[in-house]
Amino acid sequence: MALILKTVPASQGLVWVRQGLREFVRHPLSYTALFTAFMLAGAIVSLLPGFGEVLVLAGIPLLTLAYMMATAASLRGVRPSLSVFIAPWRHLPVERRRGLLTVALGYAFLTLVLLMACNLFDHGGVDDLMQGVSRNADPDELQRLADAPGVMAGMLARVTVTLLLSMPFWHAPALVCWVGQSPAQAMFSSVLALWRCRAAMLVYGLGWMGLMMLAGVVLSLLVVLLGVSSLIGLLSMPLALAMTSAYYVSLFFTFRDSFGQAE
Repeated sequence: MALILKTVPASQGLVWVRQGLREFVRHPLSYTALFTAFMLAGAIVSLLPGFGEVLVLAGIPLLTLAYMMATAASLRGVRPSLSVFIAPWRHLPVERRRGLLTVALGYAFLTLVLLMACNLFDHGGVDDLMQGVSRNADPDELQRLADAPGVMAGMLARVTVTLLLSMPFWHAPALVCWVGQSPAQAMFSSVLALWRCRAAMLVYGLGWMGLMMLAGVVLSLLVVLLGVSSLIGLLSMPLALAMTSAYYVSLFFTFRDSFGQAE
């Protein structure tokens, strides 16, 4: 495909959210299966000593590409399937496969380095808080961990790092795969495209945040009305999977409106 940088109005951000939801509803089980398969594979790979965490992080850019490929295929009338995870490694030229591998490993390396730098702000306090949440620690212990020195600064640093790191890697996998750009070119083009569409991307991010908060509120109200607290655990996981999958589906539309129709 030809690379054509576009600029869209701020209102396009909500259009991307709506398009992602509409497309997800067409094949909810297929799209949810993509994310579920990634989570299961990540849980297994993370057990590998030494480099399991690196492989899981490297898989995140490839997950975004898989969803973009699945969405593009669905719009052509092909039902999304798990084959999108292996399609790039079977059909792309060697140069593009190497580029994808470079992007994936580069994302993993930068993420680990920047998260290690964030530990300078909290001296491991955020990690302790996350471990407390994962093991369902009592509220008093969680409050103590949250009030530890540097925890708020560490959390802010992690959010900032995540946002900044997402910019060069947002469109990079698709640009390497579909356009044939080098990893460096793809990351530069990604940043440039996000900057040109910055108002729409801001509305897009706020739209998804608001939608996910609304889904949580609706779920809580449903549980209160029915008076069955156990429903939260039963419904929260499927809801989270569906919302996350719909978000990943919408990524294709941000790419298409920034660069043009994918091959």
